Amino acid sequence: MSESKLETAVHDLFDELMPENLDWEGIVREYPLPAVALAALGGFLLGRSHGPAILAAVSSFAAAEVAKNVSSLIGEEID
Repeated sequence: MSESKLETAVHDLFDELMPENLDWEGIVREYPLPAVALAALGGFLLGRSHGPAILAAVSSFAAAEVAKNVSSLIGEEID
């Protein structure tokens, strides 16, 4: 997924999760340090409860991307 598509997907996800009248981008611009602290706390709690599943998903994605890039370099499909 390209960076612009990823950025759009993240923005769309936040728009779906947040209440419609909440300007979360404005809040983050106004209070950047508390926003980063809240994101870090959320990431920590998410990692503690779902860490192994997240690590497995990220590892699987990374392996697939490496295989795709290597196969494009050598011109063959790797399964």
